[in-house]
Amino acid sequence: MSNILLVEPDYRSKFPPLGLMKISSWHKSIGDQVSFVRGCNNEMRDFHWNRVYISSLFTWELPRTVKTIKYYSKSVSSPEDIYVGGIGATLIPEFITDQVGCTLIEGQIEQPGMLGEDSPAIAEMIPDYEILKSVDYAYQPEDAYFLRITKGCIRKCKFCAVPTLEKEFGYLSDLKDQIQKTIELHGEKRHMVIMDNNVLAIKDILDRIADIRDLGFHRGAKVDRCQRTVDFNQGIDARIIAEKPELAEALGSIATKPIRLAFDHVDSKMERDYRKAIELLSEQGFTSYTNYLLYNFKDRPEDFFHRLNVNCELNDKLGIRITGFPMRYIPIMDIKRGHISKNWHWRYLRGIQCVLQATHGLVSPRTEFVKAAFGSTYEEFLEILSMPDRYIIYRRYFEDEGAQVWRKEFRKLSARQRNDFLHVLAKLNKDRKRSQTISGMKKYRELLEHYYPGGNTPSSDRPY
Repeated sequence: MSNILLVEPDYRSKFPPLGLMKISSWHKSIGDQVSFVRGCNNEMRDFHWNRVYISSLFTWELPRTVKTIKYYSKSVSSPEDIYVGGIGATLIPEFITDQVGCTLIEGQIEQPGMLGEDSPAIAEMIPDYEILKSVDYAYQPEDAYFLRITKGCIRKCKFCAVPTLEKEFGYLSDLKDQIQKTIELHGEKRHMVIMDNNVLAIKDILDRIADIRDLGFHRGAKVDRCQRTVDFNQGIDARIIAEKPELAEALGSIATKPIRLAFDHVDSKMERDYRKAIELLSEQGFTSYTNYLLYNFKDRPEDFFHRLNVNCELNDKLGIRITGFPMRYIPIMDIKRGHISKNWHWRYLRGIQCVLQATHGLVSPRTEFVKAAFGSTYEEFLEILSMPDRYIIYRRYFEDEGAQVWRKEFRKLSARQRNDFLHVLAKLNKDRKRSQTISGMKKYRELLEHYYPGGNTPSSDRPY
């Protein structure tokens, strides 16, 4: 019997660590003692472990992953007894191995022997839901089956990590078998979360949806008088629904909630398919959507603004509620999250971040709120994004004073001067001696006082 420690670094994570949960199932099946923690835990570090498994998430969290590995490095006999895997470890393994010793596992653990001579294909294991009870952390949603039917994706989107992480598209594990075994081991769950990258692309998807329905997740299904839901969490492909309208009807036969689609870029076909998919789904009675809007890739600010307005148009036309979920593009190999595409200004990206801070990361499905937050016209949209942070976040408070004065000065600038001013703001954002730099500037000085009063960044704890 071995003592096994599973560690999820304390990054912000909504969903439970499925990889660690499946590893736990294997170790428990062979009689090992398994413990699970989040982050750096003094008590666990002081104990001796035969193995420590540490997960990684996004690449920009790799510094936190390395810190966690170092923290537990003396809790094992050898660095080789620390196993590290996950998204970040697969995409940039050298970031870890150049700084700390460990056994690195790249990609899915879908082949026997990857964790030792007698280890099975971990990807096919049933997750151990019991370990989640040992941490004081609320994963969402509670009381849910977390499932994967397929691996990979039929798309090869340049902005996405999936083609690198899972190079081939195909079946991973049978849905009914996963549910039945989970019930045997951990009891029945209320909700279902399907975490496939593009589940609609499998050839027999209609049969799989029928399986979901037969398993008690038909539309309107309840458990103990509580509504059940099926969440295709990584989103469903609007292009496939537009090509196969029967899928909309099939999705309408199960407890799908919410509907998640992606509107990642603007071209005639993508927009046509997106509109058609939503119209087909609305005909099935779906009124609530949470849709992803990628920006800062190859798009332009006007593309992002156009997509916001497409959602507003569909909301008003169909009587539905599309909540936008903007996602800023970060290259999959980026550690610092500082990427600015050639079509965007730093200030515009910062402006969107400020708007979303005020709206809790989402774009309201109500047209009047979208217009108020982002502007009624494209020119107003760019002006809002150019405003100082606090004027955006606390719009109502500053509207009668600072914002009006700023707007009057900003509108005096020509198009060329505005572009130059935005470049100045980008440089000042990285300037460690910003106060001294501003003190020596004459050009744009009045405008800069709104961003940096007295040459300083307004304190975050100052009552605006």
